[in-house]
Amino acid sequence: MNTIDLVRSFAPILHFHPDESAHCCFPSDAERIFQLYQSDWSRFELTKTPKTLDDSTPCYYEIWTDKSMTQIRYWFWYNYNDFPGTHFGIGDHLGDWEHVEVRLYGGLSTQNAVWLVSNHLKARLASLEKTLPGFDREMPILEDAHLHVWVALGSHANYPSPQSAPRCYAKIFCDKIRDHGMIWATANVLRKLDETNFRDFTGRWGDEKAPRGPANEYNNRWRNAPDIEPIQATSES
Repeated sequence: MNTIDLVRSFAPILHFHPDESAHCCFPSDAERIFQLYQSDWSRFELTKTPKTLDDSTPCYYEIWTDKSMTQIRYWFWYNYNDFPGTHFGIGDHLGDWEHVEVRLYGGLSTQNAVWLVSNHLKARLASLEKTLPGFDREMPILEDAHLHVWVALGSHANYPSPQSAPRCYAKIFCDKIRDHGMIWATANVLRKLDETNFRDFTGRWGDEKAPRGPANEYNNRWRNAPDIEPIQATSES
């Protein structure tokens, strides 16, 4: 299987909260934003757009291959992060980079796959047979090899299931995930990260609270989990 066919075969399917358009925003074109504001990020101001899902919005990807593992990371750009229910701007910031990662250990089948989905400053893990130490494993919901992912309202944190336990702050402010919203299949809108206009940009996408982009060392290959061997999943894991 060639590289693009492999990347396309594992490209995730995102499910948005049915209230996303009323609350914040859907993914948008990061290259356009970078072109507009790279020379002066102070001009990039609060914009909760787009309000509708454009199926042609790019999903960016990067891939690494070595003897023990093939690793693919899929990136999505949002213009704003608006954590629901908080006050005084807590959890809100310009720009929002999110991602879904798949690690394929010893083969290209879903049985060899471990998925890590971005969830605030950490990641959630889903897998069929293998897992990584230190994670609470969830069962993936798959369509062939495409992982279904549920996107939290406003914060855009990712979850492997609409029944996943949401991340909460101070036990009060919790992510909201729900079925029956817009669905985005990313397989047909893939764009290689190395071929974008922001491939070398390592700064923040906005002000000092804005996220660091994919090329920043913070988002290095081992951000979600270190380079460790997987273990066989058990009912307890």
